[in-house]
Amino acid sequence: MNFKDKNYIVIVCLLLVVSVISLNLYFKNYQAKDTVDIFRFPQTIDSWTSEDLAISDDEYAILETRNAFIRKYTHTDGREVYLFIVYSQNNRKVSHPPEVCYIGGGVSVLGKVADTIPAGGPTGGSMAANKLRLQKGNLEETAFYWFKVGDTFTSSYWQQQFLIALKTFLGRPSSSALIRVSADITQKGEKNTTQMIKEFSSRIIPELNRYLP
Repeated sequence: MNFKDKNYIVIVCLLLVVSVISLNLYFKNYQAKDTVDIFRFPQTIDSWTSEDLAISDDEYAILETRNAFIRKYTHTDGREVYLFIVYSQNNRKVSHPPEVCYIGGGVSVLGKVADTIPAGGPTGGSMAANKLRLQKGNLEETAFYWFKVGDTFTSSYWQQQFLIALKTFLGRPSSSALIRVSADITQKGEKNTTQMIKEFSSRIIPELNRYLP
């Protein structure tokens, strides 16, 4: 065996060791307690005030964290939206596509399309999000959702998982969050419901950056 062959074997062995360590870190079920309490997220946002809705123990078990809430925000003009946030600083599995939970809860997903939300702020721009059309019984609903990893927003579940894996490999904090904003489609129609959700979502983006590091 010549010198080049030995170097090649050493490099392959090192890559295998690094791969095993990386996979172990990535798939590890972290039990570390979050130091960020998302219940501090503002209950009043501009003209919207909120009330917390109950999450069952079974739902918490599925989420694998208690760092989650569902709130109904009501505008002074009577409009209502529902904000769901689940967050973890250590467990990548808490942020999965909500279609899984919807289907398990007996909700039909009638459609899913890519959409955007105005990012607001001085720079303007927009943020990618997923738009769902949902139905349970006679009730129809529109929902927008996206993910947050560190200071990055993404509509892609796989990009979120990649970012978490990359930060884990680099030894950095790999916090992640799923944000979902939904509303019932009333007599005002789907178009007005979508506009309301986008308006509310745009207003909470600065708070997401502040309270979900």
